Amino acid sequence: MKKRSTLYLLVLLLLLGACSAEKEESNQKEEDQKKEEVVEEQQKAEEGTDPVEEVVDEELVARERPENLEEIVQFPIGVLGSEDTNLGNGSVEEVLNEIPALPEDASDKELQNLTNYLYSVFKMPYEDPKVSIEESSLNKPEKAEELASKEQYNVEIVLDASGSMANYMGSKTRMDLAKESIEEFASTLPEDVNLSLRVYGHEGSGSDADKKMSCAAIELVYESQTYNESELSSALDSFQPAGWTPLAQSIKEAKKDLSKYSGEEHKNVVYIVSDGIETCDGDPVAAAKELKVSGISPVVNVIGFDLAGKDEQQLKDIAKAADGSYVNVNNQNQLNNELNKTVNESLKWISWQSSETLDAIVKKSNEVIDMIAMENDWKNNLRKERNITTQSVYSLQYDDKISNEQAKKMVANVDEYYDKHNESIEELSTILMELSEENLDKTLDEIDKLYDENVQN
Repeated sequence: MKKRSTLYLLVLLLLLGACSAEKEESNQKEEDQKKEEVVEEQQKAEEGTDPVEEVVDEELVARERPENLEEIVQFPIGVLGSEDTNLGNGSVEEVLNEIPALPEDASDKELQNLTNYLYSVFKMPYEDPKVSIEESSLNKPEKAEELASKEQYNVEIVLDASGSMANYMGSKTRMDLAKESIEEFASTLPEDVNLSLRVYGHEGSGSDADKKMSCAAIELVYESQTYNESELSSALDSFQPAGWTPLAQSIKEAKKDLSKYSGEEHKNVVYIVSDGIETCDGDPVAAAKELKVSGISPVVNVIGFDLAGKDEQQLKDIAKAADGSYVNVNNQNQLNNELNKTVNESLKWISWQSSETLDAIVKKSNEVIDMIAMENDWKNNLRKERNITTQSVYSLQYDDKISNEQAKKMVANVDEYYDKHNESIEELSTILMELSEENLDKTLDEIDKLYDENVQN
């Protein structure tokens, strides 16, 4: 089974990082094409013409389209990359109207630049397939007597309410999605679990003039108590995203909030949900270290909300300093899963073996559902991009900005591109399904082994 799993993973890595050889060949062709274009431009220069200015505006020479699934995820979302974009939208017509006409002798490179530009305009958001590439794992249980001494579970959520949380993810703001997830999470907690909610950066604005006030805006809006639907709802309605990001001080305040709960007698869990880095001159990594070594001994989970690059690195460092975990989520379902994960895995067990077995089976089912959803989402997005790009090409032809022959070349290129990526996501989904099946078997074996070693003894 190990050999098969390794083989699958190798194939998977080849899929995600594919096309390197193809790129070399493409680069060579591009070099040859550039040489031809240099000669062509020199000839036209002698005739007093500038092909770049006459053929394509420099802004339309877009970056190359991504060549594999990983690059598609990282490629910026287009200004019109949404589900309701269609050719009848005024925004689409405005973009197409700004595109200058191409001459009949436009080069293949110029046609490619125009195709790339259309892709960059309509490119939609994609969930990273690597989110699904996780081997099923099992938290080893503590000894029975240690679990019995954990009298109370206390959960605190430290939520970013800075101005960037007003940015949209689909049809809702990040803040709206976060609030909905917190409400759903709280409603599923066992009756004896305490929950508290602290927010930061929810006053003032992002201006320098408001920095001091905004950085001081750190508030415990829902004090530690069992779930109360109306009180939590009122607390969540009491703030909106506004200003700066005092992340370090918020972590320090969370430590104070939980200081009354000794780690020896309580299970303390801290969630830090943020879509940005510290902007109030604090040191959140140092604050995370202090939180970890405090007497509350918390389990720390850092959740990055739609992050990338240097912003994500700071949150990773915070999680590492607190000996906790970090994950970046890109949609509400992932946020819901991460909020539920730690508490559910940390609860006292009854009939540990049967419950863990059930969890493994449920996880396998959820993985399958997630993989099917991921594949369908990718295919739907690819289809929408393909349709709007093709329609745009024909619209340019109808407006006499490109010829019939040029339109045919561009449409053929678009069809080839999307056929290729449809095949890639189908193959990836098949491999993930097979890995998930093997991981379930492995997890069930581990459950039995841990039960025999730790529970029966």
